[in-house]
Amino acid sequence: MKRVAFAVAGLALVAGVLVLRDTGGSDSTLPTAPPPPTKLRAYAAEQVLVPGPQGRPGTPSNVVARAGHHRIQLAWSGDAPAYEVRWGEKTKLVTRPGTQLNGLLNDREQEVEIRAVDSFGQRSQPARTRATPRADNAPYTFVDRFDNPAEPDLRRWRLSKRTDCARATSGDEEDHDRLVVGSSCGTRAVTLRARTPFVRGDDESRLVVDTDAPGTGGKLLLDLVPGPVSVQGDPVPPNTVRATVSTDAAGNSVVELVPNGTTAKPLPPALPGVTVRWEVVLSSAGVQVVRDGDVVATSSFVPQWREATALVGFAALAGDRIRAGVDLIGYRTARADAPPAGPTPQVRLDGPASTGATPLADVTAGQLRIALIPSREGTPVPAVEVNGVEVPIRPAVEGTPWKPGAEYPAVADLPREAFTDTLNVRLVTQERIQVTHTDVELTGPQGITQRESSTPLVDAKPALADPVPEVLDAGGQPVGNGAAFNRGRVVLEVRVNALDAAVAGLAGFEVRLDGTHIATVPTTADGPAAAGRWRISLNTAALGPGAHAVEVKAFSTDQGVHPETGYVPFLLKP
Repeated sequence: MKRVAFAVAGLALVAGVLVLRDTGGSDSTLPTAPPPPTKLRAYAAEQVLVPGPQGRPGTPSNVVARAGHHRIQLAWSGDAPAYEVRWGEKTKLVTRPGTQLNGLLNDREQEVEIRAVDSFGQRSQPARTRATPRADNAPYTFVDRFDNPAEPDLRRWRLSKRTDCARATSGDEEDHDRLVVGSSCGTRAVTLRARTPFVRGDDESRLVVDTDAPGTGGKLLLDLVPGPVSVQGDPVPPNTVRATVSTDAAGNSVVELVPNGTTAKPLPPALPGVTVRWEVVLSSAGVQVVRDGDVVATSSFVPQWREATALVGFAALAGDRIRAGVDLIGYRTARADAPPAGPTPQVRLDGPASTGATPLADVTAGQLRIALIPSREGTPVPAVEVNGVEVPIRPAVEGTPWKPGAEYPAVADLPREAFTDTLNVRLVTQERIQVTHTDVELTGPQGITQRESSTPLVDAKPALADPVPEVLDAGGQPVGNGAAFNRGRVVLEVRVNALDAAVAGLAGFEVRLDGTHIATVPTTADGPAAAGRWRISLNTAALGPGAHAVEVKAFSTDQGVHPETGYVPFLLKP
């Protein structure tokens, strides 16, 4: 397979050189590649048999519509590889029997049509339903529905990240009335920290989060931490309640609750892009994690603290980019207010002292939050120097261990000399210590309105899934890993399936064997397909023994969507 790739690259390079030499002038421009095709014509080389459309798929049944705040959730029954959902002038393709329509006007009825779509783009007759989004007016002691045009409100929230790899903004297009958190931070959690304290009441207290996170290949973390902590690392701070929901690439989800949690009920398969209500419930009997009204995890742990910091975190399981929509975060607790928010200064760590720092007016108090990872056993760092003034630091949560490789959240009260737009921070130690996060909380008598307009870091544009080819024996059965085939008839199976909130339309795919075009399968009978499985019969009798490779290239009906390619090598016996 590598030899094929290098040969193709070499030919492209030679062709590029020839074109440049033929231009004859310094004002020439590089040749532009033609746009990818959006409509394909069926083709089969000699001794190649390709499949074609058969009967139309059946109409989806048992459609259920559940209206919410600016949204409608849909679920239905069916076994098609994909579905087309239409409402108003909009259409989207999905690969699971359920989806969510966002950005809708409350109190305006929507008529929705759902059609099954087979592997060749054939449509079923539509299933129809109606629903009317309604405002969520449930009582909360604190709530944010994130439906303003510039979110988040920095008087209420801070986004904590270890590097500049994440962003929390108002959503785009259909997500315009929700918060969108985008991250390319990989497996490190990006944390939305509430500035309003979570204060337990005399009876039950609840942290409520409506979100489509974790999404496939993602993780959602819900923490209640008894101290001024901004990040969600390991180990979990003492006496902290943490619920972690993880969903793999196939949509399988599990929930973990610490401390001392047990699973009460398996989680259903995740539907991409569909909001779920998660609740962490504290009572005199312990802690519960509730998913859409069902208790899914429990613990007998009863926190002894009365006040905590609420953290909502998002991470990938394997280093992918993630995009999470947040519709609501609320408390059902004793009432509490966020402290007045001051401006957010820049922090310079272990750099030269700045002589141009500007004092900030009307700041009455400040706090530096910092996360440290020591390299060896010892005593915690006793102090930090801020703008030339040494101040003590303490653990953000009492009892947090200081040990190599473990994150240690700490806090320092800032002196008046640090009420500036830039803070120069230096640890007072000779030990080798990694600083993974810093942020500053300044407060004042009145606070200021802080909203910033921006765009999501990760867009919601539908993409094609990678085609996955597999070579099977003449009976359509897989062979052992690395085993060689007898020369003659083999079967090439191509699978395309994406577990996303919406996928791009599939125009079809081309197949090349050892670089030679042998087949084209179009998938636009009534419109674009989105997913499916196809089997192509190949005769390898004329091929020599040894290694061969198949390349499958899928194209979208949207010219702006990049084609995707899959490869599979195989061996033939002498």
